[in-house]
Amino acid sequence: MKRNCTALILAAFSWPGVSQSQPATVDVYINSHDASSQLLGPATPLASDLFKKIGVRLNWHTGEPQAGQTALAIRTEQHAPESATREALAASRLSGSTMVEITIYGDRLRRFLDAHRSLAGVAAGYVLAHELAHAIQGVDRHSESGIMKAHWSDVDFHEMVFHKLAFAPVDVELINQALAIRQATQVTEAGGK
Repeated sequence: MKRNCTALILAAFSWPGVSQSQPATVDVYINSHDASSQLLGPATPLASDLFKKIGVRLNWHTGEPQAGQTALAIRTEQHAPESATREALAASRLSGSTMVEITIYGDRLRRFLDAHRSLAGVAAGYVLAHELAHAIQGVDRHSESGIMKAHWSDVDFHEMVFHKLAFAPVDVELINQALAIRQATQVTEAGGK
């Protein structure tokens, strides 16, 4: 039952470029009018590598997607809103029918990075990969292990240093299902035009 509900939620959002024979491609836009590029720009190569390992290619852009373009858009707010849960570093929301907007809470991400200085160069990449996976999966959930854990442990941080912390199999499945559903929805919509 839960899987069917997830499929229905994800079916509302189509994604181009996904096929069984080639890696899925996801367009990601980092806002250039706020702190997003400075805060997250250096993290994009690691996030790309983490997704490449599961057959997903992240196509990075600076700026904002055009209206109607299927993409993920990242922006940064200086401070987390009072409505955000205490430990949230970011939030995702569907914006229109084709775009998911990820809002990074700059104050919280900076605190996280300051608290984990030994992870310099990798922590932001893992946070970015975590948030992108939430946006692609389209569901509010965490895993028992891997990149999508709600709270990383010291063991996880150690694995990050060596780029060994990966997506759990269930997350790889959810990401691939979401992208396949989005492709099928796009093909159906294109056939009906």
